Amino acid sequence: MHSLYEKKNSNYSHNEIAASKGNITRLWRTFRGVLGEAPCDETGPHSAENFASFFRDKVDCVRASTSSTPIYDVPLRVTPTLEEWTPVSPDEVGKLTSAAVNKT
Repeated sequence: MHSLYEKKNSNYSHNEIAASKGNITRLWRTFRGVLGEAPCDETGPHSAENFASFFRDKVDCVRASTSSTPIYDVPLRVTPTLEEWTPVSPDEVGKLTSAAVNKT
């Protein structure tokens, strides 16, 4: 009897996962069910103010935790400007792109 239950449960889980194709919310809900996690209220009473407050607090927390970190001195690196590049012909671009496509 136990093996029949396990088989039915496994088939149900596989079918639910397959039916979730393209719907990531449903897929995660299925995974949580398979793993035995309690469902959560995904549509709780959240407002724009709650959302803004969360990120404001998060930024304040990061600022506070990194306030004593010394400023990183980014080394200067000279990079070529557009005037320094070598012009290429449309034929060269075609050859390069077809070579790249043929590699994949």
